[in-house]
Amino acid sequence: MTAVKTSPAVFLSALERQDGVERATVEVKSEVSSVPLARRFARDCLAGWGFTREGDLTERVVLTVSELVTNAIQHARTRAAGEIELVVLSCCYSPGTALGVSVTDNSSTLPAIRPSSCDTRGRGLVLVSAEADCWTTTQSSAGGKEVWAFFCSPAAELCTSA
Repeated sequence: MTAVKTSPAVFLSALERQDGVERATVEVKSEVSSVPLARRFARDCLAGWGFTREGDLTERVVLTVSELVTNAIQHARTRAAGEIELVVLSCCYSPGTALGVSVTDNSSTLPAIRPSSCDTRGRGLVLVSAEADCWTTTQSSAGGKEVWAFFCSPAAELCTSA
């Protein structure tokens, strides 16, 4: 078996099905202290689905969640300072098919990868691109956006070919 590049649309299609797709969702406050909570939630989801807590895939997913939630907190606030705003993290898994995480915020502004620089900030999506097998953005039904990252889980049919 060899790895093949799978498009975000194929992953989305697999995870939008209702049959056989496991989902877990949490809302966290749009504040920096929520990032560790999001990481722990993602790690717990993966462990609950049988992935190792410290394995390579788990670490890639947790780092990606950390970056996506941080981006939503730093760049996607739509409410005034001091007002509570929530970010929604969802983990989805279709055994043998696909694994994805999404972060939904209230901003309709789409994220973009910034040009390479020596800055210590602004590299979140570069990291997401490096860790996830692919990622995309969709408009959420509530008017904001959902940023998805997808991963080939072990023996995932979408990610291998004979």
